[in-house]
Amino acid sequence: MSDQTRNLRRVGIDTGGTFTDAVTADAGSGFHVHKVPTTQEQPARAVLQALEILVPSSAAVELVHGTTHATNALLTGRLGRTVVVTTKGMRDVLAIGRQDRDSLYQLEPRPPRPPQPRRLIVEVDERLDADGGVITRLTAAEIKRVVAKVAALKPQAIAIGLLHSYRNDAHEQRLARALARLKVPCVLSSALVPEIREYERLTTAWADAALAPVVAPALEQLEQSLQSGWAAGSRLRVLRSDGGTAAAAAAATHPVHLALSGPAGGLAAARSLADARGDGAVLTLDMGGTSTDVALLPAGEMPLQPMSLGGLPLLARGLPIHSVGTGGGSLVRWDAGGALAVGPASAGAVPGPVCYGRGGSQVTVTDAHLVAGRLRSEAFLGGEFSLDPEAAHAALAALGKPAGLRAEEAAAAVLEIASADMERALRRVSLAEGHDPRAFHLYAFGGAGGLHAAWVAARLGMRGVVIPPHAGAFSALGMLAAPPRRTLIRSILEVLPAARQRRAWFRPLEERACAELTAEGVPRSHLRLRRLLEMHSSGQSGCFALADGPRLLERFHLEHQRRFGYRREDQPVMVASLRLVAEGRAQALWPRHRCRRHQAASRVVQDCVFPESAGAGNARAGNTRAGNAGAAPRLRAAVHARADLKAGARLRGPALVTEYSGTTVVPPAWGAEIDAYGALVLQPEEKQ
Repeated sequence: MSDQTRNLRRVGIDTGGTFTDAVTADAGSGFHVHKVPTTQEQPARAVLQALEILVPSSAAVELVHGTTHATNALLTGRLGRTVVVTTKGMRDVLAIGRQDRDSLYQLEPRPPRPPQPRRLIVEVDERLDADGGVITRLTAAEIKRVVAKVAALKPQAIAIGLLHSYRNDAHEQRLARALARLKVPCVLSSALVPEIREYERLTTAWADAALAPVVAPALEQLEQSLQSGWAAGSRLRVLRSDGGTAAAAAAATHPVHLALSGPAGGLAAARSLADARGDGAVLTLDMGGTSTDVALLPAGEMPLQPMSLGGLPLLARGLPIHSVGTGGGSLVRWDAGGALAVGPASAGAVPGPVCYGRGGSQVTVTDAHLVAGRLRSEAFLGGEFSLDPEAAHAALAALGKPAGLRAEEAAAAVLEIASADMERALRRVSLAEGHDPRAFHLYAFGGAGGLHAAWVAARLGMRGVVIPPHAGAFSALGMLAAPPRRTLIRSILEVLPAARQRRAWFRPLEERACAELTAEGVPRSHLRLRRLLEMHSSGQSGCFALADGPRLLERFHLEHQRRFGYRREDQPVMVASLRLVAEGRAQALWPRHRCRRHQAASRVVQDCVFPESAGAGNARAGNTRAGNAGAAPRLRAAVHARADLKAGARLRGPALVTEYSGTTVVPPAWGAEIDAYGALVLQPEEKQ
């Protein structure tokens, strides 16, 4: 961190589908948090509104921004007009893809619509072999023809993806120089992701180019507003999918790296808190207004993997996030088969859930929580945003009427279904990858994470639940600590060599990453470099990313045995790709407090619905039928204000713990305690 940056007031702001969350740190009083409804058409408006409330315009600020702009643009197809330039004969690569079938048993499957119209794909008469040697030379006449054809298509951006260009980028570079006269963004696949797999390399280059006309102007406008509205020296940094930050100009240049920008902040903060608590590997559950993101974070270095968004594979690396369309604003309906379904459509911020009183008419998960007594209408967002329980009750009663369910019974059924969706997502990132969830704590955050966490943990038999401080704005809080970072990849496709040769391979990546970060003001002495190799056994396709260093070959065989159950030492070990992660210093978030045990006292009580699946350690509760929800007892739950709970405070369920950014439910037969880092730790009483 430079001396100039150290003098700036740092603010983390996460733009979600329903709320925009803002957090800033104060050495004297901890964190300050504020939430405002997201302005969907102009996301920057909500960002600036939240910033105005937290920081006076007389202060110089460093705004670290996590945005869903790139995510939403890719999912909705609201992208710039992009022309793709590719090798002759490869025009249909984007349409053909990998020919994967999501619905294996569908008799008449409908292939996904190609992300790029065929009329906007231009072929080039050139060819390289698999080693980068020239088969068909790219002539000056061919370049002139291609430039004229591309210009006639009036692009807002251009993506160049030639066959085998990751081995030899000469043809892509020549085309880029010629196309520069069109004065539109031009993305070279060989520069963006110099890796094998022509389909994924082309989709990544296409996505990056298509996002540029959409994301870059928005970031430029936000940066200009920041610099004109706050004190001199204010700057904007953007959180990328790898959990690190980049200057606004660098983020706008390659916006594909923002595909999972917002959720990455929560994972970075969770890993930081887990390291402070000594928890090792953890599972995370981030439930917001639109979706729930889950992940498994191993101890140590944050894992990175190629991303996939809306079925589109991207070679750009991001944190391992798996999403399901179940959030607080997810719409509830009866499907064609007569079953109750939750999501993936969402009410968003406007009109929002029925209980928001903004014109919403369809039941959401938030409405179900309010009717079930798990939210306090007068305490929502610290009392700044009151909820309408009567409207929610009427909507749930209408929803349950076709099945003969009262409003409370329908609410319990909705919440059971939502919890089951989250359970399946957590099984996908744990059991499906060979990890037993019973060995993990569940780190639950997001505005609605604490409402479901105990139920989901009970279904999976987990060790307990950790609700971080300011859980409802945890992704924004993670942005305060996110370091400047660059993640660079390069395909190699060679047998694993000695350490000296590996160091030589990494040197060009190191020089590039250090140059980019020092240009952003990060001192060279503050940079930390991590060198990883993505390796596989000869004849196999599955890769393991392992840190370069001593005993690398032996560590590969151990990981192969853990993942597949056997060692394969009779075949050479191949290096598929190099991965370099360069980063500056992260800010510490978690000071330790004196922890004295005492029983927490509550001031009020509230009636809540608690289905049997909340029981301690009930790992089989996933078999409970939603139709049985009507038998759920309504119990008196103590209500605690989290701000009044100091380190060491203990309480027993049934209870609600309310705070500005969210609510946590402690079911019957569970206990909770505030630890030395301010986290609320829930456990079944049988495990305490």
